[in-house]
Amino acid sequence: MPSQIMGYYSSRKEKLLKDFDRISALIKASLVARYSKEFTSTLQREARQEYEKLIPEIPYIKGSRASALNSFLLCTAQELAAYKAMKKHDKPPGEVWELCHEALRFRLAEIPQWKLWLLRRFMFSRLVRKIVARRSRQQQKVRFGDFEVEYLIGEGDEFDFGVNYLQCGNLTFVKRHGGEEFAPYVCMSDIVLGEALGWGLIRTQTLADGCSHCDFRFKKGAPTQISSKTPEVQETIERIRKKEAEQCAQVDPSPGSFSGISNA
Repeated sequence: MPSQIMGYYSSRKEKLLKDFDRISALIKASLVARYSKEFTSTLQREARQEYEKLIPEIPYIKGSRASALNSFLLCTAQELAAYKAMKKHDKPPGEVWELCHEALRFRLAEIPQWKLWLLRRFMFSRLVRKIVARRSRQQQKVRFGDFEVEYLIGEGDEFDFGVNYLQCGNLTFVKRHGGEEFAPYVCMSDIVLGEALGWGLIRTQTLADGCSHCDFRFKKGAPTQISSKTPEVQETIERIRKKEAEQCAQVDPSPGSFSGISNA
């Protein structure tokens, strides 16, 4: 089992804060439009302070197979810092998440298209399918730090392969640092990630929703279909979906121009 290290990022604090500042700059105009310049400055300063405090507490999982999970944990820490800062000003979790969602959109928009294309190709490559098929046949459960996953191969046309998260390091981290009510929102990062990376992701439940596992199912070429069993989170998903559909229609008014989030 890949081991987990605490305090790994302490020596990398300046680099992580620089990355946080870059993302903060991307979302600044949206914050000013929603609030004011003064309040935006306060929020960004306090969120940065919260992130700085979290950096030594972010788990790092050793091994190349855990690189994606480490990236997700870093992203989760940034979102948790935003939540903690905005909670001080009585901002509800759904409002916080709308901004985190937008920030993640900006962040992924910076990735070159050729790199996204390669990642999509690799996701459904013969190598990945072979690995998942082997683990599925062996009914293998794999531990990565605070994560525990099991693999499935699709039957019929519903999905190509799947992963059940039996334990989630992101959820453990968020709950450990006082963000339990925000945890189901953090899971919605997979909407933006799934769309940008072409995962064809279908997911109907998560551990953060109080379910027994997170049911990730991947189907090549399928639209992203993610929902939450937490009503407030589902309402936020729909609100974001409607807003993005309206924005997309303004850019391209032709029918069917929006490739959005399913209600599934």
